[in-house]
Amino acid sequence: MNILIVDDEPMIREWFQMTVERTGGDYRIAGEASNGEDALTFCRTHPVDLVVTDIKMPGMNGIDLIKALKEEMPHIRSVVFSSYSEFQFAAEALKFGASEYILKAEITLSGLEQILQKIKKDIDLDQRAASEINALRYSLNESQVTLRNAYFRELLEGGREAANGFAERMERLHIGLSEKHLALLVVGIVQGPEPLRIREEGLLQNAVINILDETLHHELGNGCSFLYKPNLYIMLCNSVHTGLKSQRESLLVLASRASEHLLRFVGANAVIGISHMYSRLSYLPEQLSEALAAADRHLFYGDPGIAWYEDNGSAGSAAYSNFGSGWTSTFQGYLDNGLTARAGLFLEKIMDEMETGRQLSAKQARSLVLELIYIAVNRARTVGVPTEELETLYIDAHVEVQRYATFRELSGWASSVFHQIMDRISARRPQYGEAVERACEYITLHYAEDLMLQDIADHVHLSRTYISELFKKETGMNYNEYLMQVRMEKAKELLKRQTLKVADAAALVGYSNTSYFIKLFKSYTGLSPSEYMERQRSV
Repeated sequence: MNILIVDDEPMIREWFQMTVERTGGDYRIAGEASNGEDALTFCRTHPVDLVVTDIKMPGMNGIDLIKALKEEMPHIRSVVFSSYSEFQFAAEALKFGASEYILKAEITLSGLEQILQKIKKDIDLDQRAASEINALRYSLNESQVTLRNAYFRELLEGGREAANGFAERMERLHIGLSEKHLALLVVGIVQGPEPLRIREEGLLQNAVINILDETLHHELGNGCSFLYKPNLYIMLCNSVHTGLKSQRESLLVLASRASEHLLRFVGANAVIGISHMYSRLSYLPEQLSEALAAADRHLFYGDPGIAWYEDNGSAGSAAYSNFGSGWTSTFQGYLDNGLTARAGLFLEKIMDEMETGRQLSAKQARSLVLELIYIAVNRARTVGVPTEELETLYIDAHVEVQRYATFRELSGWASSVFHQIMDRISARRPQYGEAVERACEYITLHYAEDLMLQDIADHVHLSRTYISELFKKETGMNYNEYLMQVRMEKAKELLKRQTLKVADAAALVGYSNTSYFIKLFKSYTGLSPSEYMERQRSV
């Protein structure tokens, strides 16, 4: 407890300080003053809990000091320590807020200690009461926020009963919003290069909402914000303009200011999606969908920015059609041809191009990843990977792919899954030395060409004779047998599609003589190409 002693006699001040120190309690003489004016000035600039003052002093006396303290700093307690025993002095001092009136001649060490202990208990009690009141206010405010959030969520879900009482509810919640020309903005917080200034989740949420509310009131004079999902907030407001162009511009300015303030005050990078404005409250669910769609790609790729909702679904579909189908076809081709390592590298390329190009929406990116996983799982089954090793990956993939809100999270999970599948595929295929491995890969890539053994020897930088012997030793087949096997397997895939003539399939796998191709195919499969296609129709 900090004590200020006020008396015009230095000896009294010194004696009082020594007596307080002798009590041994948690008391500290914060300062001394010889009159009321100096005491008041001291209290304005220093932490003081108790003022012990004389009555008669030059300038401002003790009674006037107590009155001034009561008006300006009511939390400071006061005790009169006087030589005058007149009743009027005591009554006046107690009337204006003094806790005690003590005669200097009668004070004892134990008596002073009792008075100080009593005043300290009173101060502690007041502090606890103030803390409880603040906690109650905070609790009431939290309840108000909870009610507000629950009401707006009901509106966003299309609740008719909630919409009918909109004006009354806004008045009760002290929110200045009308139901006509209501705009909705989605604000997402994305990870930037620098860490957020506020790490604790609850504090960050309150800070973001306060910043958004202040921006709304400063820019438009109305509106409110609330937490919708983790790191995703909603701003609701009425435009102050009537023209469509002016409304749009004012909302873009609002979004820009909100983004600037979030970055400046909490170091948060923001994505803001803006919906169209509608004339009726019943359109709020649609506005939410629009704002989320506008923000979707920025949120998914972690790219801060402001986006107005536009119906560009056809452009997104075109991008998916152009890139997705080509990627899946090439990826499947590498796997079907046994080029597991190359398939893995191509997969990394796909992920890089998706992130840098950012042409696919979150939904399209998840669909593409899921399709690539299914292709890899099917290939693993074909090469003999046990079903139980793939079952969890295959069954859970369509659920897992939806769990990741950002591309970075999705990409990390997908890479882990693909590596598991690729490792299982690699474990099932024969392991060759580096030279033969490179030779097999070259054959797989160039099987449709007029490929000669010398071409293979040149590619692996070995002599024709040595690579021939090495190839036979490690694969159990000579070069021509291996090349024919690759061509026949590819021909089987082509004929399964039922879209090619036999002659066309023969040419695509490297045989210009159709009759020779038919002879080789029947020798390899036990069926002619026509018989093979017929059997595939009945499967």
